[in-house]
Amino acid sequence: MTRKSSGVDVQHAIPIAIGLACGIYAFSFGVPRLVAQLTGVEGSFTAEHCTWELDSEGEAQGECEGSFTAADGSFTIRPIEAEGVFDRRPQEPVARVVGGPSADKAVQPDMVTSLVPMGMGLTAFAFPAWALTAATRDAAERRRRRRAWPAAADLPPNFGPVRIRPAESSAGSEPAAGTTPKHHS
Repeated sequence: MTRKSSGVDVQHAIPIAIGLACGIYAFSFGVPRLVAQLTGVEGSFTAEHCTWELDSEGEAQGECEGSFTAADGSFTIRPIEAEGVFDRRPQEPVARVVGGPSADKAVQPDMVTSLVPMGMGLTAFAFPAWALTAATRDAAERRRRRRAWPAAADLPPNFGPVRIRPAESSAGSEPAAGTTPKHHS
C-alpha cells in the first residue's frame, strides 16, 4: 500500500500563497517608511520638478522630485523623490524624513502612512493562518478516517445526507446487545 500525502491540498495552497504575497507586498511599503520615520533625519523637501496625472475622479495629482535639506543643515540630498502625492505643487518646503544621507526617497513624517500598509499586511497574513488551520484539520480528519475505515480514506470529508457504513459493520442485522432498536413511524 502506498501512503498518500495528508498535507496541504490545492484548495488550501491558493489562499496561503495569495495571502503571503499580499502581506509581504504590503509590508514592503510599510516597514521602510516606519524605519525612516523612527530612526531617520527630519528636514524639509523643496519641490523642483513635478509630474501630473489625473486620478480616477479626474482630479490632478502630482509626484515631485527635488532636494532635501536636513533640519540641522548637516547634509542636502539632490535629486530625491518625495513619497506621496500632491494636489498642487508645493510653493514652500514641506516637512519630510529620510533614512540618512544616501536615501532616495523622502517620506512623510506621519506614522499613519506606515501603519496602514502594515495593518493591511497583517490582515492579509490572516488568510494563510486560516488556510493552514483548515489544512491541518483536514489532514487530521483524513488520518483519522484512514485508521478507522481504510476504504473511505479517499472520500471527501462531507458525504452529504448519504451514510456509508464500513464493510465490517453489521448493516441490517440485529442491534448490539444492550441497545434499543429505533422504530420509525
